Amino acid sequence: MPELMCASDVIITKAGPGTITEALICGLPLVLNAYVPCQEEGNIPYVTENGVGVFVSKPIEAAEVIKDWLAGGQKKLQSISSKAKALGKPHALFDIVRDLSTFLRPCLTCA
Repeated sequence: MPELMCASDVIITKAGPGTITEALICGLPLVLNAYVPCQEEGNIPYVTENGVGVFVSKPIEAAEVIKDWLAGGQKKLQSISSKAKALGKPHALFDIVRDLSTFLRPCLTCA
């Protein structure tokens, strides 16, 4: 999936956290078009309020957003892409493991 995302200019997807995370790491502007109630709806304001994408519910609206982004030349799309890239955290998994490992150290000395 990362190869396909890196070859793309924009992604249309539902508001799943895994896809959003991968898209941000790749610097992809997001067009969110659906969400799983309760589980994913909180991801929509995160994307929209950070200026890395929009939420639309109809395909024609998605087409209009992308048309607008592309009509602005590369400048508009690059601006959104830069924000997405800055928001992405490609090393987050390693940071979490490192942080969790600090909790295990005292236990290992007791064994």
